[in-house]
Amino acid sequence: MEERKLLHSFLAKSQEGLPPRRMKDSYIEVLLPLGSQPALREKYLTFQNTIRFGRILEDLDSLGVLICYMHNKIPSANMSPLSIVTALVDKIDMCKSSLSPEQDIKFSGHVSWVGKTSMEVKMQMFQAGICKSTRP
Repeated sequence: MEERKLLHSFLAKSQEGLPPRRMKDSYIEVLLPLGSQPALREKYLTFQNTIRFGRILEDLDSLGVLICYMHNKIPSANMSPLSIVTALVDKIDMCKSSLSPEQDIKFSGHVSWVGKTSMEVKMQMFQAGICKSTRP
């Protein structure tokens, strides 16, 4: 608990104390190796041998939080003084094809807007041969 109290000292006292950030500062790409790691693939399969979409949504949620932490990173702190949660998901666009459990999935995302107490994160999921990737 004492350690959490010390983290408060890392917070900026005003907006002027915050360093400027660009969208590319928070950009990240992550590969989910379903095609190349059969043991991992098993955790993402239903009994019908299709992808568990709920598990994919969990991964997207975790990635969104990671992107927010990257955007707010304080180089001098080992831990973040912030607590970040997903408030809502505005929209999910999907192509008509189903995800293949035999191919890797690439996730990417970045912070696209920041307010005083909230952030917007845009993310994409791409699988070769399934849908066309549209970069934001």
